[in-house]
Amino acid sequence: MSPNDNNSREKGKKRNAPSQESYRVGYGRPPTETRFKPGVSGNPKGRRKKVPTFSEVTEQVLNETIEMRMGDRLLRMPNREALVRSAIRQAFAGKPRLLTVLRAIMRYERENQQGQADADLNLAAEDEAILADFFVRQRATENSGSGEENGIL
Repeated sequence: MSPNDNNSREKGKKRNAPSQESYRVGYGRPPTETRFKPGVSGNPKGRRKKVPTFSEVTEQVLNETIEMRMGDRLLRMPNREALVRSAIRQAFAGKPRLLTVLRAIMRYERENQQGQADADLNLAAEDEAILADFFVRQRATENSGSGEENGIL
């Protein structure tokens, strides 16, 4: 073997890695076996994932798309739209309490969108006024007995 062959073997080794016999362990000089290995993370599990808040989860679920049957057609729509359609359909079928869900959703939406233009907020207020009027008429109908007498089916 020539001296050049010896040098080629040592080229693959780290130049800063001291030999085991001459290396002293001490402050700032950890044992070579326990040092961080190149290319291996010191925190293999990584940072803990952020736990989503209830409102974030709700927003995510409301934005998911589902398929809903309307008559003989199959439509794709966000859960938000399907919830509104379903609640209104069931309210017309005689379950007006579901409209309280819509009222709560509208209030939630308005509170989350306070930074939008005043026109958008006025529209939400008009919608809430319509719903409040509906609830008043519905209570009057329930108290009188039959909805046909007051013109509400």
